[in-house]
Amino acid sequence: MDLSWIGMGFGIILFTVLIGKYFKTSKYDYFKINLNCESCGDNTNGFKCPKCENI
Repeated sequence: MDLSWIGMGFGIILFTVLIGKYFKTSKYDYFKINLNCESCGDNTNGFKCPKCENI
């Protein structure tokens, strides 16, 4: 019973945080994933660059 109350409280807090983020962001913002290495420009598909990792 107590675990269900904790779960409901966590869900309500998460819901309010996400709603707040939704209203604070501009409608022109977007999610961007960089698929290339910032240092050498190689295509990494979002992973760490094996060439620049050891530098």
